[in-house]
Amino acid sequence: MKENDISRIIINYMYLSMCRTMNQVPFSGRHWLEQFVTGVAQYFINEYWDDLMLQSKKPLDICRAYLNTLERVDFLNAGDYRLEESGENLLLSVKRDKCVYREYCLRAREEGLPTFCVRLGTLQAILHHVLGENFSESLEKEEEGVCRGKLFPAAGPKEEIVTREGHVLKIAGRRAVLLPQETYASLLVSVREHAPHALKHVLYDAGYQSGLSLAHKSRALYPDPEECLQLLLEEIKNQGLGNVELVSVSLTRARARIRCYESFQVAVANECGYLYRTPQVICDLLRGFFAAYLSVLFEKEIICEEMICQSMGADYCEFLALPLPKKLLDRRGTPWPKK
Repeated sequence: MKENDISRIIINYMYLSMCRTMNQVPFSGRHWLEQFVTGVAQYFINEYWDDLMLQSKKPLDICRAYLNTLERVDFLNAGDYRLEESGENLLLSVKRDKCVYREYCLRAREEGLPTFCVRLGTLQAILHHVLGENFSESLEKEEEGVCRGKLFPAAGPKEEIVTREGHVLKIAGRRAVLLPQETYASLLVSVREHAPHALKHVLYDAGYQSGLSLAHKSRALYPDPEECLQLLLEEIKNQGLGNVELVSVSLTRARARIRCYESFQVAVANECGYLYRTPQVICDLLRGFFAAYLSVLFEKEIICEEMICQSMGADYCEFLALPLPKKLLDRRGTPWPKK
């Protein structure tokens, strides 16, 4: 086996290992995988890139020159990758069996790990290196053994919602803390003992108010509402609150259906018993989060109700979000919350 063949195998294993590790680390996400990919590419650019190879500073020519550089060091065959322009966008296609990173992609998908197209990531890095501009990427569903991706100009660099500054953890720019489930459960039990009638409203409002700042921060970074919603739901998972799935969303009707598996609030109920006097759906903090997220994204006040709950024997918790009825909105006399 040739040395470069071994190198490619090791590189695929490296990216696969990175995905597995990030999938286990709290608060990690696809954003950090993107940073890892583009960071590795930048090291290669610093060592091997020669601006004299550029025919022009058109994005298409820059990407082709970069692929030719990789071919020159015997890493790939540049002719296997098809690049074309579509307005301001760059379209990339490659047969899966010709892609250097096919093993990483296939294994990561099989294991349900967060993935990021390494080839698109390296092209993002070279475009930023040469032009000083940011490009976003998207990958279409593979068809007939061909992977197709797109690079397009971005208004600015996307940031991770969860960050760490020294020893301080922040979510949407605000300090955050990690609490053991036992601590959270003890807080709920205390509220139940002193004000059982207020528990449901307190949890919903707490989720709603804390969800607003995160939603506003995310919307500023991710203008597309559906992309932003997916990011927010992914953060729910990253924070260990549950495995959230967007079942359906309608931007025109301002409605969404969301499912959550293994809700942390169900786990709390299993630990300390029913929080309410009668058996009922219990994920009120999550309801508040979802209502806040969608109120910001839909730009109107949204309410969220939990229809079924794992605490009552269901396979998952399911939430329905829809606009606040006009008669209730008129009674409250307040518009949807703005930043």
